[in-house]
Amino acid sequence: KRVEMVTADTAVAEINSRSSSLEQTLTQNESEKQKLQNELLETKKLFEENEDKIVSNQNSLKGYELRLNSKVSASEEIKQKIEETRLDIEEKKRRIQILTDLEKSMQGFSAAVKYVLSESKKGTLRGVNGTISKLITVDEKYAVAIETALGNNIQNIVVDTDTDAKRAIKALKDNNIGRATFMPINSVTAREFKESGFESVLGYVGIASDLVSVDNKYLEIIKYLLGGAVVTEDIDSALVLAKKWGYRVKVVSLDGQVINPGGTLTGGAKVSQAGMLSRSNDIKKYENQVMELEKKLNKLNSDFEVSKATIAEVEADIKALSDELKTANEDKIRTLAEIKRIEDLISNVDYSIGEMTREKTSGKEKIENLTAVSSNASKVITELENKKSTIQAEIDSMTGGRNDIFDRRDALGEEITGVKLRIINVEKDMTNLLLVATELEKALGNRKLRIAEIDSEIAAVQFKNETLSGEITQSVDEIDNLRFKIGELENGINEFLKRRNDTEKLGVELRTNEREKTLEREKISGELARLTERKEIIEKEYDSCINQLYDEYQLTKTEAEEIAVQIEKPQETKRKLNEIKSSIRSLGSVNVSAIEEYKEVKERYDFMSEQIADVEKSRSELNKLINQLTSQMQELFTVGFDKINENFQKTFTDLFGGGTACLKLEKPEDVLESGIDIEVSLPGKNVPSLDGLSGGEKALVALAIYFSIMQVSPPPFCFLDEVDTALDDINVDRFAEYMTSSNFPTQFICVTHRRGTMEAADMLYGVTMQEKGITKLLELNVAELEKKLKFEEKGA
Repeated sequence: KRVEMVTADTAVAEINSRSSSLEQTLTQNESEKQKLQNELLETKKLFEENEDKIVSNQNSLKGYELRLNSKVSASEEIKQKIEETRLDIEEKKRRIQILTDLEKSMQGFSAAVKYVLSESKKGTLRGVNGTISKLITVDEKYAVAIETALGNNIQNIVVDTDTDAKRAIKALKDNNIGRATFMPINSVTAREFKESGFESVLGYVGIASDLVSVDNKYLEIIKYLLGGAVVTEDIDSALVLAKKWGYRVKVVSLDGQVINPGGTLTGGAKVSQAGMLSRSNDIKKYENQVMELEKKLNKLNSDFEVSKATIAEVEADIKALSDELKTANEDKIRTLAEIKRIEDLISNVDYSIGEMTREKTSGKEKIENLTAVSSNASKVITELENKKSTIQAEIDSMTGGRNDIFDRRDALGEEITGVKLRIINVEKDMTNLLLVATELEKALGNRKLRIAEIDSEIAAVQFKNETLSGEITQSVDEIDNLRFKIGELENGINEFLKRRNDTEKLGVELRTNEREKTLEREKISGELARLTERKEIIEKEYDSCINQLYDEYQLTKTEAEEIAVQIEKPQETKRKLNEIKSSIRSLGSVNVSAIEEYKEVKERYDFMSEQIADVEKSRSELNKLINQLTSQMQELFTVGFDKINENFQKTFTDLFGGGTACLKLEKPEDVLESGIDIEVSLPGKNVPSLDGLSGGEKALVALAIYFSIMQVSPPPFCFLDEVDTALDDINVDRFAEYMTSSNFPTQFICVTHRRGTMEAADMLYGVTMQEKGITKLLELNVAELEKKLKFEEKGA
């Protein structure tokens, strides 16, 4: 028992020592766990901050992208306005050029007037002031009336004296140019009304001479020409005024209708000279408009530059945010890996703490058991000592003479006891050593198991690390691939933007060319009209020459060509030619300007031919573009038609409960001009064409086609107005069921009187007029009513 007690006490001491070591290790592990948990919290906090940063950057990036789209749209609008303004400026400049050319060429004036003005510029004729149209200024709203009132007098030439007029007339006569009317300042006197009170008539505008601006030196001439004409707002006012004054006055309306003295009326379309007075006004008006448009264009260009700078700033901000977002995503990946590593370390520490805690609990149990064993052994030893004392007292009382023997026995006993104690100590030491060896072997086994577990954990961690490394490598590769793809996509986007800009530029150029060609065509048309008129004049002159040849020599052109002979005596012929020239000179001057006019016409003709060639080339390019667009339209139509045909086959079967249907093109080779045939076969009914179907069946076929078209591009809502009127009850139910069971992302709004359609609706609205003139709207939520009824039935 002593051995058991000593052994138990020794084991308790060793377990306490082991428990103390475990307690210290456990404290260290707890401290390490706390550090790891703190590190994990900080890493998670960093991860959350990184997540918030990523979300913030993504939101900011979206905001910048929206801002960029807005700026780009605004920039495109400014660019479009710039182009429109530029084209408008060019158009106004072309109009100015056309009007200036007309002014320079004196379009509309007679040849005689042109000749006199031309000679005046050369200095040949003196005292010429100009035509009436050049000397007066008229407000635009009175231009038609004044031109009508002047009539042919608008081309009258104002000269200083009647001598100047006489000299100009002689020049016209000598050169056989034509006739012109001259108005000498020194001899023409004003012609004014003796009547008065015109202002009392509704619609009266004024006396024609008072509506023009002119130098005072020409005032008498203007009053002579226009002082006898009254201007009114319209022909009705003109008739009232003329009738009131007994048709003694000439009345002209603002739109050019004339009431002549005596009661005759002249009117209709705009007079041929219209525009002579308004050319200068139009040129000034267009020049002012060009100045305003150029100011607007400069401002638009400035706004466009500011817009481009703003777009560049936004793009730079987007680039910076994108880089920051990429960095944040990379930090997120690294933080996730760090969190995983710390969680694995915490898991390992938790496992070690659990093992030590279990070992500590097991040591406590062992100490309790060993303490109980030691206590029992101590009790047994005490009882044995008491028994030994009692027996020894009995022996001493019985054998008092055998003390020596007993002493000897005691000595031997002590020796034996010493030997036994030494044996016990040796056995105890052996036992302790065996226990220690057992504990060491157990601890060694636990250590080996722990080492194996740690090796397994290390292998698992290494495998996880390798897996994570592979995932990280794969993620990095994916990031690189995504960056590469993003680069490619950005390049593609830039390429598409470039192509779009090129296309828009080409479209603008085509529109510009179209406008230019239109203006050139108008100009060519005007020039062609002028040349046609010139041609007619030349043809008249040619006819005049032929007539003259016949009148003077009684020869036709063919006869003259036939009797023409070869000249044999040049000198004599030359002499005769000189005689003929003398005779011609005696007849008067020849119009030598015809050669220059021919050259001018020839140059214009060549120019117009080149312009026509350019127009033909542009037309060819436009036809090519139209063919490309037609090809794309055919392709899009074919794809859409095939989808609709496929949807129609299924929708028809669903609505009719069977049968077949299809759509076919009458001209598959020309889909844009082709008609469409509808072929249907109803279940249990053989109908050769749609004409054999009933009204309800035709309506249901039409609905099938309509739903098939909707499936290609579903609208957000669809309004159907009594489409089920011609359907019978069964087809109404099929129609309603199809709308409710189909997967259309569309809200159907039906106007109907059919019960089947109303039963399938989720919401019903009715309009009633219970009292006359008072309309009320009734509303019924069918879905909520069904839920309520079902709930009440369950409750009942």
